[in-house]
Amino acid sequence: MTMEDKYRELRTAVDAVAAVDAHAHNLVAMDSSIPFLRCFSEAEGDALSLTPQTLSFKRSLRDIAALYRCEASLEEVEKHRKSLGLLSIGAKCFEAANLSAVFIDDGFQINKMNDWQWHKSFVPAVGRILRIEHLAETILNDEAQSTSKWTIDLFMEAFITRIKSVAGRIVALKSIAAYRSGLQIDTEVSKADAEKGLLEDFNAGRPIRLKNKSFIDFLFTRSLEVAILFDLPMQIHTGFGDKDLDLRLCNPLHLRKVLEDKKFSKSRIVLLHASYPFSKEASYLASVYSQIYLDFGLAVPKLSVQGMIASLKELLELAPIKKVMFSSDGYAFPETFFLGSKRARDVVFSVLATACDDGDLTLPEALEATEDIFRRNSLQLYKLNGIVGSVESQSARSLYKIPKISSQQDCVEFVRIIWVDASAQHRCRVIPVRRFYEVVKNTGVGLAMASMGMSSSCDGPADGSNLTAVGEIRLVPDLSTKYRIPWASQEEMVLADMQIKPGEAWEYCPRNSLRRMAKILKDEFNLAMNAGFENEFFLLKKGISEGKEHWVPFDKSRYCCTSAFDAASPILREVNTVLEALDIAVEQLHAEAGQGQFEVSLGYKESTIAADNLIYVREVIRSIARKHGFLATFLPK
Repeated sequence: MTMEDKYRELRTAVDAVAAVDAHAHNLVAMDSSIPFLRCFSEAEGDALSLTPQTLSFKRSLRDIAALYRCEASLEEVEKHRKSLGLLSIGAKCFEAANLSAVFIDDGFQINKMNDWQWHKSFVPAVGRILRIEHLAETILNDEAQSTSKWTIDLFMEAFITRIKSVAGRIVALKSIAAYRSGLQIDTEVSKADAEKGLLEDFNAGRPIRLKNKSFIDFLFTRSLEVAILFDLPMQIHTGFGDKDLDLRLCNPLHLRKVLEDKKFSKSRIVLLHASYPFSKEASYLASVYSQIYLDFGLAVPKLSVQGMIASLKELLELAPIKKVMFSSDGYAFPETFFLGSKRARDVVFSVLATACDDGDLTLPEALEATEDIFRRNSLQLYKLNGIVGSVESQSARSLYKIPKISSQQDCVEFVRIIWVDASAQHRCRVIPVRRFYEVVKNTGVGLAMASMGMSSSCDGPADGSNLTAVGEIRLVPDLSTKYRIPWASQEEMVLADMQIKPGEAWEYCPRNSLRRMAKILKDEFNLAMNAGFENEFFLLKKGISEGKEHWVPFDKSRYCCTSAFDAASPILREVNTVLEALDIAVEQLHAEAGQGQFEVSLGYKESTIAADNLIYVREVIRSIARKHGFLATFLPK
């Protein structure tokens, strides 16, 4: 029996978890000057030309070709990706990666890179990581701020002010001190030495690039103090990278002086890249210092299969599982996010399954570790107030894969984009599936502002709403709410956010209003808003009176009457089955007090999920009733 067969439940869990990618970089335009070979290697120049001879390249190229269903050659893969364009390959790669959030360090400046918020096109939530060295260089290179009379006090005032101004909108700080002067940080560097280093870097020519160790050490320690103040983790590059670094200075053991300094005892430091080849050292540090956390992106997927497995095993030799996290270290190309996620899942499964075989873990413990490594640890560590989008909804939902249009048995023709207007009417725009996945999935569809103000009796804006047909918003699909429609198997449905421009919610968007209120309760009162709904509705059947057809109550039974439930049981059973398929838990069902009235009660959920579920519950009840020849209405008694 293979490990895959023996631990099938674990394999399924590893593949299914919607991962939080806790460290990555910006994607670039298709016409960027960065060669596609950089997708596979940290090498540059002549060394990059030998990349096709590496184990990682050969394996990764086959992985990408399998995803694209093209020949496994560099030429064919490049030809295929260019023919599809960035949005299409991005959608395909991120869908395959199954990510619920991506945290982006946008301080790595690369040719024709997209803004970090732009990546919301592909994942439910995006967060920004602020690289401190890039911020410092930006301040020094800024002509409006630049001055030949810099002092360390003047500079640090400008630097810390900039950090504080964005502290509520970022998930973490990051340092690449390892690249510039090494990790042997002097926590007691003097202001005089730091100022001397500042002026040395400032006068070295444009563009300014930080090199002086005293200045970098001073910058690092002050940034770490600010990180503690604002409850922000600090990511640190450790271990291997491109040839710009001196690997001898990238061993995380050099951080001992920082870790022993009482000023930084409450800091949270994330050692990136599995600290490879210093993975054992990183594991030791995480086991004895509460401040240290570990992230294995870059080592996975850049090493060989056995190298990746060995590196993760070394991290878990001593480090608590609660301190080990996934990231893709994806950058420039969507394929890097796909490769990072795919290989991380393979490696984590292999390591955890072996741990079960060895007796280090039980299967339930391995399943728990899967959720921790791919998702829970990052959600607990990072500052989520600054993310764009919602990462919480993803944990309660399973996204459908992009339909394979060529497959007859899995053919989807339409996608319904659903919204609820101010009068509680469910409305939808229906998009042909190919257009949805090629265009609308990312950009949404236009909608006249008046559509939100229509009443239940008239398809026009209600008096006094101040909403007219002049002006348009965008209905932007929230893919975390997308499902195949059980009663219309060739269609999908998805809820939408209303945006006035990309990334900016319309003031009348009900979903965003609820998210905003929930956030205020959490931030100001430390309260979580949960909700559970009793869905009461009337079942009506067609009747004839005086030769005219009209709707009459399904029956005239009393409250909780068993005969009423018997009569409606075929409908209610199907409703329950469909809701289970949509991952909506029903707590109980019964006949209500009104004639032909029934109730479907749901368990409580976080308020935004509960509200989304309520919309789908009503869609289900109405549709199943209609299928059986009845009318379900939620109008009051």
